[in-house]
Amino acid sequence: MRTITDPAERFDTPFTADEKQTLLGILAFQRDTLRWKVSGLSGTLLAYQHAPSALSLGGLVKHLAVIEQAWVNVTFAGMVETPTWYAQYKEQRGRNDWTFATAADDSPEQLLTWLDEAQRSTEQIVGETADLGTLAQEPFWEGQEASLRWILLHLIQEYARHLGHADLIREAIDGSVGI
Repeated sequence: MRTITDPAERFDTPFTADEKQTLLGILAFQRDTLRWKVSGLSGTLLAYQHAPSALSLGGLVKHLAVIEQAWVNVTFAGMVETPTWYAQYKEQRGRNDWTFATAADDSPEQLLTWLDEAQRSTEQIVGETADLGTLAQEPFWEGQEASLRWILLHLIQEYARHLGHADLIREAIDGSVGI
């Protein structure tokens, strides 16, 4: 299980990498930032919700791990392997907020294991795909198709959006700040 306790430990994307390595590097940096924001917190603190929001750091970890696997492994690759969180998803089918609502029931180790699994799966699938313009095997919304390039950019956007939430929640927990 990868942990980041200092922002200097985050993945550093080379400025001259090719497109695929640049996208994977920026995504790795986003994941590492999330790992840093949750480092050292107990399950109780990962479940902390700062009013008026119902978001928690544990919920953000679970949501982002599931979203990444859902986009890359399930939608793009046609589910080359069944994610370990999939049984929970099937139990909660139809509930859009299940990742946020059920994260308090998962240990910090389990949440980070799901993030590790998503990262490993994404890197393997992207590494085996020659062209970032390759379309996903499954349409994602009303029959629309998405390229792997779009999916990776969407994931970077999703992580970045939720890292703002993570900053605020972590600061509310113990005053820790930093980018």
